[in-house]
Amino acid sequence: MAMDIRPASALRTEYNELAARSRMTGQPVYITRNGEGDTVLMDLARREEELDRKEAALAHRAMVLEAELNRLNGAATYTTAQVRDLVRENISGRQNRKNG
Repeated sequence: MAMDIRPASALRTEYNELAARSRMTGQPVYITRNGEGDTVLMDLARREEELDRKEAALAHRAMVLEAELNRLNGAATYTTAQVRDLVRENISGRQNRKNG
């Protein structure tokens, strides 16, 4: 979808239309002043979704960095086959406890 770029004067005369379009499309409206980029009008729910995704990505990155630091400091590591076996053992153990 093409970027929606409008002059600042459009905020005064077309605000309701611009806000509705941003909500409907989920895309921001870029506002210019004197031909230069100045502001972005964006649906608040969409912005919060973007922030949530960014926070989740940062949390994941922190977990990966912590795991890598642990590995570098000598923490145990496992192959894919070992992890698969551990998961199977865990599932079997749960099923045995449930049935027994």
